[in-house]
Amino acid sequence: MKTTSAFFKLLFGALLLFNIVLVCILSYMLLNDKSSTFIEAERIDIKDDTGNNRIVISNAKHIPDPIIGGKTFQRAYTPAGLIFYDKNGDERGGLAITDNEETNLNALAFDYQNADAIGILAQDNKHDNYFRAGLVINDKDLSGKPGHNINRINMMTENGNASLIIKDHNEIPRIVLKVDSLGTPTIEMFDEKGITKWKQ
Repeated sequence: MKTTSAFFKLLFGALLLFNIVLVCILSYMLLNDKSSTFIEAERIDIKDDTGNNRIVISNAKHIPDPIIGGKTFQRAYTPAGLIFYDKNGDERGGLAITDNEETNLNALAFDYQNADAIGILAQDNKHDNYFRAGLVINDKDLSGKPGHNINRINMMTENGNASLIIKDHNEIPRIVLKVDSLGTPTIEMFDEKGITKWKQ
């Protein structure tokens, strides 16, 4: 047993030394190879072995339009960012950085097959004091219509008002928990028509 233990200690020590030497060599190569320090490009397409895009990194000028079910649709905004694709080449989410004359809107989204599933966003306008940031969660629209989903949960801060809104399958708010910009907390419950049934 002592011999076996000593052997593994020796093996572990050798592997550790090997890794240290390897890291040192790679670090030296990277630090001294100036050509590998930066990559400059307006768009980078990472493809699978069938030629389909799986990840695209692009500036706003060359960002591709969304592809859903093999069809191309017009994008609502023209952001710079990173887009994920499934093995069929359909968009399945991404990171979008939008900067236009009116607003800054940054979002990270993961998609169902036909539309957004969950998103994290941050927005602040340039010509007024409007701002918001939060989490949006959607149900899948089983009709399969491109771009269609059912918004169910929004956790958001908007102009200083923090809220959690839970909706039914018709996107009608049913429970709203809120703390406004003055620090006043409220809880509201609504019926299927959106009429207030209880408030505290």
